[in-house]
Amino acid sequence: MTNSEETEFKSITRAFFEKEWKDGFDIFYEVPVGDRKKYIKFAEYDPRDFSRLDAILQEKNHTVFYIKETDLYKYYKFNILKHLLLGLVQDKPPVKEVFQRVVPVATRILQDYLEIPASDRFLDLLDEIPKVLAEAVGPANLPFRDLFSITLKENATYVHCVNVGLFCLCLGRELNMSREDRETLCLGGLLADIGKKYIPKDVMFKEQELTHEDMRSIRRHPSLGRQALNDLKHYPETVLLMAGEHHESFDGTGYPMGYAREKINTAAPICKIMDVFNALTSRRSYREVMTPIQALTLMKDKIGEQFDPHLLNTFILYTGK
Repeated sequence: MTNSEETEFKSITRAFFEKEWKDGFDIFYEVPVGDRKKYIKFAEYDPRDFSRLDAILQEKNHTVFYIKETDLYKYYKFNILKHLLLGLVQDKPPVKEVFQRVVPVATRILQDYLEIPASDRFLDLLDEIPKVLAEAVGPANLPFRDLFSITLKENATYVHCVNVGLFCLCLGRELNMSREDRETLCLGGLLADIGKKYIPKDVMFKEQELTHEDMRSIRRHPSLGRQALNDLKHYPETVLLMAGEHHESFDGTGYPMGYAREKINTAAPICKIMDVFNALTSRRSYREVMTPIQALTLMKDKIGEQFDPHLLNTFILYTGK
């Protein structure tokens, strides 16, 4: 099996299989062959005989299984997303419940994209997420206390991406942005950090103090993310700029370009605020989790020069709602 063929197979666990999925697919397990890997088919997933498959999976001495990426993509698009959108139309849940239903789906897609890793086409599975959320907050914004309670506090890039997207959306609502602009802002937040996919894992997950070279590597992720999104020819310029400029600072001390004030795209400073706020209120191995008040106090009093003051003040006011 060639290396290119190896990339066609993606890992899953027993928890992946759901009785509601109507299309079958082949299941494989991985065996080493020299310095390469081979994937052996050992079962077919047929939801009409779910109990038989479940028994087979329990008998096999494997905790991780593999399916072809094409099947994984179809599973998300025609099962997970389809059921999510259909349920929202039928049930018409309140805005908080809309967020509660959407967050696990967006998180799961980004986790698979970043960690399996899946190919770039998985990103288009996120297209409907901002549309659903922007519509939900049209009549009235989701109160911050509800939004914060929904966001996960894990130190994982895929969780951070989802949280930043949600925060960007709701701040856009506070700024009275149009629905279309809120959708773009949310999508840009979801995708702002995908450049981290291209940073070596030993650097991204290093527990020791980062070296100068480590920091140089990590600081490449805005440019890498923007380039990856640009290559897809699928996203508006605002989304590309949010990926490329969300670490620029209002005072010109940010990276990668050192832009300041009006040189920064108008959406990127929103993403900057949300990126820092979520990082401060999420778990880190080297410090305690901050409360929203602690995080905002630090952002306002200690590093306030990094942020657009109008946007930061608007977000602070929103957190009191």
